[in-house]
Amino acid sequence: MRLRLLSSFSALYLMLASFEAHSQSCDQVRLSGHPNLPPVVWGNYLSILGSAPELVSEMLSEHGISVTTDFKGGYNRVLRDFKMGKFDINPAMARTPEAEEYTLFVEPPIYTQSYIVITNRRSGLNISSWEQLRKLKGVASKDTYLGARFEAFANKELDLIRIQNAKQGLKMLNVGRVDYAIYPQIQDDLFVSLLDMEGVFEKMPVDVATFELYVGISKASPCTFPMEAMSDWIQHSFKSGHSSHVLNDNLYKWMGYGLDRKP
Repeated sequence: MRLRLLSSFSALYLMLASFEAHSQSCDQVRLSGHPNLPPVVWGNYLSILGSAPELVSEMLSEHGISVTTDFKGGYNRVLRDFKMGKFDINPAMARTPEAEEYTLFVEPPIYTQSYIVITNRRSGLNISSWEQLRKLKGVASKDTYLGARFEAFANKELDLIRIQNAKQGLKMLNVGRVDYAIYPQIQDDLFVSLLDMEGVFEKMPVDVATFELYVGISKASPCTFPMEAMSDWIQHSFKSGHSSHVLNDNLYKWMGYGLDRKP
């Protein structure tokens, strides 16, 4: 009987704690996130940037809520501080059983982010698997996380150069200094139009990494959020093409191009 009562009290405590955690109407909230998933989300050592933070800020502004961003560093620290409620929103995170314990997820996903292999069309290469990359030289940006499985594979098996400037990899691929480059998959072939190189680069049928990313609200946040309205907003943004437009803009920003002119 005593164990049953203790269990009941524990359940009641958790329920009340959860209620109290989201009991305030906040007009300003804090956002942080993954530092290395461009163009959806990335950090510049000062703040968190990307298409997901932009969309979250836009949707919450319609409810009178302003968003400030905070660069936390590595993603382990981001998740630790998020779990503790040191910031309120993670704008693009994977939905895992562990994360479910401390996160309220907004459906549907805000983005599905993929990274792919790009070659120079003149090379005649046809790459359809990771194994085919072993004898080739590749390039990827330092500030891009390619998933635990591929990162481990690359560290052990691949000759993969990590460069600081995302634009530099495309230039290296164009002049033949590398055999392939790894970059975000962007719809409508916007990516291969960069540097006026239509017809020069070719996307290979091999998936490096794919992340289904959600807006997450920390269960430890004291703020209430319009969850249903946020869900509707994300769906409308996707259907209208607005989320794709913001993603395209952030690809240019990440690669250092101006948006007022064709690169």
